Amino acid sequence: MVAVSLSGRSKLWVLIKRIYNPSVISSSYSNTQYHSRLIGGLIQKRNLNFQANSTMGICTSSEKFKLGVLLVNIGGPENLNDVQPFLCNLFADPDVIRLPKLFKFLQRPLAKLISILLAPKTKQRYVAIGGGSPLRRITDEQADALRTALEAKNLHANVYVGMRCWYPFMEEAIQQIKWDRITKLVLLPLFPQFSISTTGSSIRVLQRIFMDDAYLLRLPVSIIRFWYRRQGYIRSIADSIVTQLSKFEKPEEVLIFFSAHGVPVSYDENAGDPYKDQIEECIYLITREHRVGPVQWLKPYTNEVLVELGRKGVKSLLAVPIRELGRVPALGCTSSFITDLADAVVEALPSAKSLSILRETAKESDCR
Repeated sequence: MVAVSLSGRSKLWVLIKRIYNPSVISSSYSNTQYHSRLIGGLIQKRNLNFQANSTMGICTSSEKFKLGVLLVNIGGPENLNDVQPFLCNLFADPDVIRLPKLFKFLQRPLAKLISILLAPKTKQRYVAIGGGSPLRRITDEQADALRTALEAKNLHANVYVGMRCWYPFMEEAIQQIKWDRITKLVLLPLFPQFSISTTGSSIRVLQRIFMDDAYLLRLPVSIIRFWYRRQGYIRSIADSIVTQLSKFEKPEEVLIFFSAHGVPVSYDENAGDPYKDQIEECIYLITREHRVGPVQWLKPYTNEVLVELGRKGVKSLLAVPIRELGRVPALGCTSSFITDLADAVVEALPSAKSLSILRETAKESDCR
Protein backbone atom coordinates (compact mmCIF):
# COMPACT_ATOMS: atom_id res chain seq x y z
CA MET A 1 0.00 0.00 0.00
CA VAL A 2 1.14 3.52 -0.72
CA ALA A 3 1.79 5.36 2.53
CA VAL A 4 0.03 8.56 1.58
CA SER A 5 -3.23 9.83 3.04
CA LEU A 6 -5.06 12.91 1.85
CA SER A 7 -7.01 15.22 4.14
CA GLY A 8 -10.73 14.70 4.44
CA ARG A 9 -11.10 18.26 3.16
CA SER A 10 -10.09 17.14 -0.33
CA LYS A 11 -12.97 16.91 -2.77
CA LEU A 12 -13.49 14.91 -5.93
CA TRP A 13 -15.22 16.09 -9.05
CA VAL A 14 -16.13 13.58 -11.73
CA LEU A 15 -17.06 14.86 -15.17
CA ILE A 16 -18.19 12.54 -17.94
CA LYS A 17 -17.42 14.14 -21.28
CA ARG A 18 -20.39 13.76 -23.58
CA ILE A 19 -18.86 15.00 -26.80
CA TYR A 20 -15.88 13.88 -28.86
CA ASN A 21 -12.76 15.72 -27.69
CA PRO A 22 -9.44 14.86 -29.35
CA SER A 23 -7.48 16.80 -26.76
CA VAL A 24 -8.19 13.99 -24.29
CA ILE A 25 -6.32 10.79 -25.17
CA SER A 26 -8.14 7.63 -24.20
CA SER A 27 -5.43 5.27 -23.25
CA SER A 28 -16.25 -5.11 -13.43
CA TYR A 29 -19.51 -5.19 -13.17
CA SER A 30 -19.74 -8.29 -15.36
CA ASN A 31 -22.93 -8.11 -17.41
CA THR A 32 -22.63 -11.64 -18.74
CA GLN A 33 -25.87 -11.59 -20.67
CA TYR A 34 -24.86 -8.38 -22.42
CA HIS A 35 -21.35 -9.50 -23.28
CA SER A 36 -22.58 -12.82 -24.68
CA ARG A 37 -25.07 -10.92 -26.83
CA LEU A 38 -22.33 -8.56 -27.99
CA ILE A 39 -20.17 -11.25 -29.57
CA GLY A 40 -22.92 -11.61 -32.16
CA GLY A 41 -25.13 -14.32 -33.57
CA LEU A 42 -22.36 -16.88 -33.22
CA ILE A 43 -22.44 -16.92 -29.42
CA GLN A 44 -25.84 -16.37 -27.87
CA LYS A 45 -25.55 -18.43 -24.69
CA ARG A 46 -24.71 -16.72 -21.44
CA ASN A 47 -21.93 -19.14 -20.62
CA LEU A 48 -20.15 -18.67 -23.94
CA ASN A 49 -18.30 -15.40 -23.80
CA PHE A 50 -14.71 -14.27 -24.17
CA GLN A 51 -13.73 -13.91 -20.52
CA ALA A 52 -10.05 -13.31 -19.95
CA ASN A 53 -10.05 -11.52 -16.63
CA SER A 54 -9.59 -14.55 -14.41
CA THR A 55 -6.36 -15.85 -12.91
CA MET A 56 -6.55 -19.36 -14.31
CA GLY A 57 -2.91 -20.24 -13.84
CA ILE A 58 0.28 -19.23 -15.59
CA CYS A 59 1.68 -20.50 -18.89
CA THR A 60 5.43 -21.07 -18.81
CA SER A 61 7.94 -20.63 -21.59
CA SER A 62 8.27 -24.40 -21.86
CA GLU A 63 4.93 -24.55 -23.64
CA LYS A 64 5.39 -24.63 -27.39
CA PHE A 65 3.44 -21.86 -29.06
CA LYS A 66 4.13 -18.67 -30.95
CA LEU A 67 2.46 -15.88 -29.01
CA GLY A 68 0.99 -12.74 -30.47
CA VAL A 69 -0.47 -9.82 -28.52
CA LEU A 70 -2.71 -7.39 -30.39
CA LEU A 71 -3.03 -3.95 -28.82
CA VAL A 72 -6.17 -2.19 -30.01
CA ASN A 73 -6.97 1.51 -29.83
CA ILE A 74 -9.25 3.97 -31.60
CA GLY A 75 -6.48 5.68 -33.54
CA GLY A 76 -6.34 9.32 -34.53
CA PRO A 77 -5.45 11.64 -37.41
CA GLU A 78 -1.73 12.23 -37.65
CA ASN A 79 -2.15 15.52 -39.50
CA LEU A 80 -4.97 17.93 -40.31
CA ASN A 81 -5.68 16.32 -43.69
CA ASP A 82 -6.52 13.10 -41.87
CA VAL A 83 -9.19 14.65 -39.66
CA GLN A 84 -12.24 14.40 -41.93
CA PRO A 85 -11.62 10.80 -43.14
CA PHE A 86 -10.81 9.75 -39.58
CA LEU A 87 -14.10 11.18 -38.32
CA CYS A 88 -15.91 9.46 -41.18
CA ASN A 89 -14.45 6.10 -40.13
CA LEU A 90 -15.33 6.81 -36.51
CA PHE A 91 -18.99 7.60 -37.16
CA ALA A 92 -19.33 4.82 -39.75
CA ASP A 93 -18.78 2.33 -36.94
CA PRO A 94 -22.23 0.89 -36.12
CA ASP A 95 -21.16 0.63 -32.49
CA VAL A 96 -20.51 4.38 -32.33
CA ILE A 97 -23.69 5.50 -34.09
CA ARG A 98 -26.34 2.81 -33.69
CA LEU A 99 -29.01 3.03 -36.35
CA PRO A 100 -32.15 0.89 -36.50
CA LYS A 101 -31.83 -2.05 -38.89
CA LEU A 102 -34.19 -0.38 -41.33
CA PHE A 103 -31.76 2.53 -41.73
CA LYS A 104 -28.43 0.67 -41.71
CA PHE A 105 -27.90 1.59 -45.36
CA LEU A 106 -27.55 5.22 -44.23
CA GLN A 107 -24.60 4.49 -41.91
CA ARG A 108 -21.81 5.51 -44.28
CA PRO A 109 -23.58 8.48 -45.92
CA LEU A 110 -24.54 9.82 -42.48
CA ALA A 111 -20.99 9.34 -41.21
CA LYS A 112 -19.60 11.27 -44.18
CA LEU A 113 -22.04 14.14 -43.62
CA ILE A 114 -21.27 14.36 -39.90
CA SER A 115 -17.53 14.24 -40.53
CA ILE A 116 -17.73 17.09 -43.05
CA LEU A 117 -19.73 19.21 -40.61
CA LEU A 118 -17.45 18.53 -37.64
CA ALA A 119 -14.11 18.62 -39.43
CA PRO A 120 -13.47 22.42 -39.25
CA LYS A 121 -13.97 22.72 -35.49
CA THR A 122 -12.20 19.41 -34.84
CA LYS A 123 -9.18 20.58 -36.84
CA GLN A 124 -8.94 23.60 -34.55
CA ARG A 125 -8.76 21.27 -31.56
CA TYR A 126 -5.99 19.25 -33.14
CA VAL A 127 -4.09 22.44 -33.93
CA ALA A 128 -4.23 23.20 -30.20
CA ILE A 129 -2.43 19.91 -29.42
CA GLY A 130 0.21 20.13 -32.14
CA GLY A 131 -1.62 19.47 -35.40
CA GLY A 132 -2.38 15.79 -34.97
CA SER A 133 -2.96 12.94 -32.57
CA PRO A 134 0.05 11.42 -30.77
CA LEU A 135 -1.92 8.23 -30.12
CA ARG A 136 -0.16 6.05 -32.69
CA ARG A 137 3.29 7.04 -31.41
CA ILE A 138 2.27 6.41 -27.81
CA THR A 139 0.68 3.06 -28.65
CA ASP A 140 3.79 1.96 -30.58
CA GLU A 141 5.90 2.88 -27.56
CA GLN A 142 3.59 0.88 -25.29
CA ALA A 143 3.86 -2.10 -27.64
CA ASP A 144 7.67 -2.00 -27.41
CA ALA A 145 7.54 -1.62 -23.64
CA LEU A 146 5.07 -4.51 -23.30
CA ARG A 147 7.27 -6.75 -25.46
CA THR A 148 10.21 -6.00 -23.18
CA ALA A 149 8.14 -6.62 -20.04
CA LEU A 150 7.02 -10.01 -21.37
CA GLU A 151 10.63 -10.91 -22.21
CA ALA A 152 11.49 -10.18 -18.57
CA LYS A 153 8.92 -12.82 -17.67
CA ASN A 154 10.65 -15.28 -20.01
CA LEU A 155 7.78 -15.06 -22.48
CA HIS A 156 8.55 -14.08 -26.06
CA ALA A 157 5.72 -12.40 -27.95
CA ASN A 158 5.13 -10.52 -31.17
CA VAL A 159 3.23 -7.39 -30.17
CA TYR A 160 1.03 -5.79 -32.83
CA VAL A 161 -0.86 -2.49 -32.94
CA GLY A 162 -4.27 -2.28 -34.59
CA MET A 163 -6.49 0.81 -34.70
CA ARG A 164 -10.23 0.86 -35.20
CA CYS A 165 -10.57 4.12 -37.13
CA TRP A 166 -7.15 4.95 -38.58
CA TYR A 167 -3.84 3.47 -39.63
CA PRO A 168 -2.65 0.87 -38.88
CA PHE A 169 -6.14 -0.65 -38.95
CA MET A 170 -7.00 -3.81 -37.02
CA GLU A 171 -7.45 -5.59 -40.33
CA GLU A 172 -3.81 -4.88 -41.26
CA ALA A 173 -2.53 -6.12 -37.90
CA ILE A 174 -4.56 -9.32 -38.11
CA GLN A 175 -3.24 -9.99 -41.61
CA GLN A 176 0.31 -9.63 -40.25
CA ILE A 177 -0.55 -12.02 -37.42
CA LYS A 178 -1.62 -14.57 -40.02
CA TRP A 179 1.56 -14.08 -42.07
CA ASP A 180 3.68 -14.53 -38.94
CA ARG A 181 1.89 -17.86 -38.23
CA ILE A 182 1.02 -16.94 -34.67
CA THR A 183 -0.37 -19.97 -32.82
CA LYS A 184 -1.89 -18.23 -29.78
CA LEU A 185 -3.24 -14.68 -29.60
CA VAL A 186 -4.18 -12.31 -26.79
CA LEU A 187 -6.38 -9.37 -27.76
CA LEU A 188 -5.67 -6.46 -25.43
CA PRO A 189 -7.88 -3.40 -26.11
CA LEU A 190 -6.26 -0.37 -24.49
CA PHE A 191 -9.53 0.69 -22.88
CA PRO A 192 -9.55 -0.05 -19.13
CA GLN A 193 -13.36 -0.13 -19.03
CA PHE A 194 -15.62 -2.02 -21.42
CA SER A 195 -17.94 -0.15 -23.75
CA ILE A 196 -19.91 -1.12 -26.83
CA SER A 197 -18.19 1.62 -28.81
CA THR A 198 -14.60 0.66 -27.92
CA THR A 199 -13.80 -2.89 -26.82
CA GLY A 200 -17.14 -4.14 -28.09
CA SER A 201 -16.49 -2.73 -31.54
CA SER A 202 -13.03 -4.29 -31.57
CA ILE A 203 -14.44 -7.72 -30.73
CA ARG A 204 -16.92 -7.44 -33.59
CA VAL A 205 -14.15 -6.63 -36.07
CA LEU A 206 -12.06 -9.57 -34.88
CA GLN A 207 -15.03 -11.93 -35.11
CA ARG A 208 -15.90 -10.78 -38.63
CA ILE A 209 -12.37 -11.24 -39.94
CA PHE A 210 -11.78 -14.56 -38.22
CA MET A 211 -15.03 -16.14 -39.37
CA ASP A 212 -13.99 -15.69 -43.02
CA ASP A 213 -10.58 -17.32 -42.64
CA ALA A 214 -9.94 -21.02 -41.92
CA TYR A 215 -6.54 -20.41 -40.31
CA LEU A 216 -7.74 -17.63 -38.03
CA LEU A 217 -10.87 -19.56 -37.13
CA ARG A 218 -8.67 -22.24 -35.53
CA LEU A 219 -6.36 -19.78 -33.80
CA PRO A 220 -6.75 -19.86 -29.98
CA VAL A 221 -7.65 -16.34 -28.83
CA SER A 222 -8.03 -14.81 -25.39
CA ILE A 223 -9.68 -11.41 -25.08
CA ILE A 224 -9.02 -9.14 -22.12
CA ARG A 225 -12.34 -7.30 -22.09
CA PHE A 226 -11.56 -4.87 -19.27
CA TRP A 227 -8.76 -4.33 -16.80
CA TYR A 228 -9.68 -1.26 -14.74
CA ARG A 229 -9.76 -3.32 -11.54
CA ARG A 230 -6.17 -4.50 -11.81
CA GLN A 231 -4.09 -3.40 -8.85
CA GLY A 232 -1.17 -2.29 -10.99
CA TYR A 233 -3.39 0.04 -13.01
CA ILE A 234 -5.18 1.47 -9.96
CA ARG A 235 -1.94 2.00 -8.04
CA SER A 236 -0.18 3.59 -11.03
CA ILE A 237 -2.93 6.20 -11.39
CA ALA A 238 -3.15 6.83 -7.65
CA ASP A 239 0.60 7.31 -7.40
CA SER A 240 0.51 9.73 -10.32
CA ILE A 241 -2.23 11.74 -8.61
CA VAL A 242 -0.21 11.98 -5.40
CA THR A 243 2.86 13.08 -7.35
CA GLN A 244 0.93 15.90 -9.01
CA LEU A 245 -0.74 16.93 -5.74
CA SER A 246 2.65 17.36 -4.10
CA LYS A 247 3.35 20.22 -6.53
CA PHE A 248 0.53 22.34 -5.11
CA GLU A 249 1.04 24.84 -2.33
CA LYS A 250 -1.80 23.34 -0.27
CA PRO A 251 -2.45 19.77 -1.52
CA GLU A 252 -5.10 19.17 1.14
CA GLU A 253 -7.35 21.83 -0.41
CA VAL A 254 -7.08 20.66 -4.02
CA LEU A 255 -10.21 19.66 -5.91
CA ILE A 256 -9.48 16.41 -7.78
CA PHE A 257 -11.22 16.40 -11.15
CA PHE A 258 -11.74 13.12 -13.02
CA SER A 259 -12.52 13.35 -16.73
CA ALA A 260 -13.68 10.48 -18.96
CA HIS A 261 -15.25 10.03 -22.35
CA GLY A 262 -19.01 9.52 -22.16
CA VAL A 263 -21.42 7.33 -24.09
CA PRO A 264 -25.04 7.90 -25.11
CA VAL A 265 -27.54 7.33 -22.32
CA SER A 266 -29.26 4.70 -24.48
CA TYR A 267 -26.14 2.52 -24.33
CA ASP A 268 -26.42 2.40 -20.56
CA GLU A 269 -30.20 2.19 -20.22
CA ASN A 270 -31.18 0.13 -23.26
CA ALA A 271 -28.11 -1.86 -24.32
CA GLY A 272 -26.68 -2.77 -20.93
CA ASP A 273 -23.35 -1.07 -21.57
CA PRO A 274 -21.37 -1.37 -18.29
CA TYR A 275 -19.08 1.58 -19.06
CA LYS A 276 -20.67 4.11 -16.68
CA ASP A 277 -20.75 1.66 -13.78
CA GLN A 278 -17.17 0.62 -14.44
CA ILE A 279 -16.00 4.23 -14.56
CA GLU A 280 -17.64 4.91 -11.20
CA GLU A 281 -16.14 1.79 -9.65
CA CYS A 282 -12.72 2.63 -11.08
CA ILE A 283 -12.81 6.09 -9.49
CA TYR A 284 -13.85 4.53 -6.19
CA LEU A 285 -10.92 2.10 -6.33
CA ILE A 286 -8.46 4.90 -7.13
CA THR A 287 -9.67 7.10 -4.28
CA ARG A 288 -9.71 4.17 -1.87
CA GLU A 289 -6.07 3.45 -2.72
CA HIS A 290 -5.05 6.62 -0.88
CA ARG A 291 -7.98 6.81 1.55
CA VAL A 292 -9.43 9.90 -0.08
CA GLY A 293 -12.98 9.02 0.88
CA PRO A 294 -16.23 8.85 -1.07
CA VAL A 295 -16.65 10.51 -4.42
CA GLN A 296 -18.65 13.70 -4.45
CA TRP A 297 -20.46 14.33 -7.73
CA LEU A 298 -20.70 18.01 -8.52
CA LYS A 299 -23.55 19.07 -10.75
CA PRO A 300 -24.85 20.66 -12.86
CA TYR A 301 -22.32 20.37 -15.69
CA THR A 302 -20.75 23.56 -16.98
CA ASN A 303 -22.40 23.34 -20.40
CA GLU A 304 -25.80 22.85 -18.76
CA VAL A 305 -25.30 25.94 -16.61
CA LEU A 306 -24.34 28.06 -19.62
CA VAL A 307 -27.42 26.95 -21.54
CA GLU A 308 -29.65 27.74 -18.58
CA LEU A 309 -28.08 31.18 -18.14
CA GLY A 310 -28.73 31.89 -21.81
CA ARG A 311 -32.36 30.95 -21.40
CA LYS A 312 -32.61 33.40 -18.51
CA GLY A 313 -31.38 36.20 -20.70
CA VAL A 314 -27.85 36.57 -19.38
CA LYS A 315 -25.89 38.65 -21.91
CA SER A 316 -22.48 38.86 -20.22
CA LEU A 317 -20.48 36.39 -18.15
CA LEU A 318 -17.29 36.70 -16.12
CA ALA A 319 -15.31 33.50 -15.60
CA VAL A 320 -13.13 33.43 -12.48
CA PRO A 321 -9.76 31.80 -13.16
CA ILE A 322 -8.24 29.05 -11.05
CA ARG A 323 -5.05 30.06 -9.29
CA GLU A 324 -3.33 26.68 -9.57
CA LEU A 325 -4.08 24.04 -12.19
CA GLY A 326 -2.38 20.68 -12.64
CA ARG A 327 -2.95 17.65 -14.82
CA VAL A 328 -2.26 14.02 -14.12
CA PRO A 329 -0.56 12.70 -17.27
CA ALA A 330 -1.71 9.56 -19.06
CA LEU A 331 0.15 6.48 -17.86
CA GLY A 332 1.82 5.88 -21.21
CA CYS A 333 4.82 3.62 -20.60
CA THR A 334 4.90 3.94 -16.81
CA SER A 335 6.83 0.88 -15.65
CA SER A 336 4.32 -0.34 -13.05
CA PHE A 337 1.49 0.04 -15.56
CA ILE A 338 3.24 -1.84 -18.39
CA THR A 339 4.34 -4.60 -16.01
CA ASP A 340 0.74 -5.04 -14.92
CA LEU A 341 -0.42 -5.27 -18.55
CA ALA A 342 2.20 -7.96 -19.10
CA ASP A 343 0.80 -9.83 -16.08
CA ALA A 344 -2.67 -9.53 -17.59
CA VAL A 345 -1.43 -11.10 -20.84
CA VAL A 346 0.19 -14.01 -19.00
CA GLU A 347 -2.93 -14.61 -16.91
CA ALA A 348 -5.12 -14.57 -20.03
CA LEU A 349 -3.26 -17.30 -21.90
CA PRO A 350 -4.93 -20.38 -20.33
CA SER A 351 -8.38 -19.16 -21.42
CA ALA A 352 -7.48 -18.94 -25.13
CA LYS A 353 -9.95 -20.80 -27.36
CA SER A 354 -10.52 -20.84 -31.08
CA LEU A 355 -13.69 -19.43 -32.58
CA SER A 356 -14.30 -22.78 -34.26
CA ILE A 357 -14.54 -24.46 -30.84
CA LEU A 358 -16.88 -21.78 -29.56
CA ARG A 359 -19.02 -22.09 -32.70
CA GLU A 360 -19.36 -25.86 -32.30
CA THR A 361 -20.17 -25.45 -28.60
CA ALA A 362 -22.81 -22.91 -29.48
CA LYS A 363 -24.35 -25.33 -32.00
CA GLU A 364 -24.42 -28.12 -29.42
CA SER A 365 -26.11 -25.81 -26.92
CA ASP A 366 -28.73 -24.81 -29.50
CA CYS A 367 -29.60 -28.47 -30.08
CA ARG A 368 -30.32 -29.18 -26.41
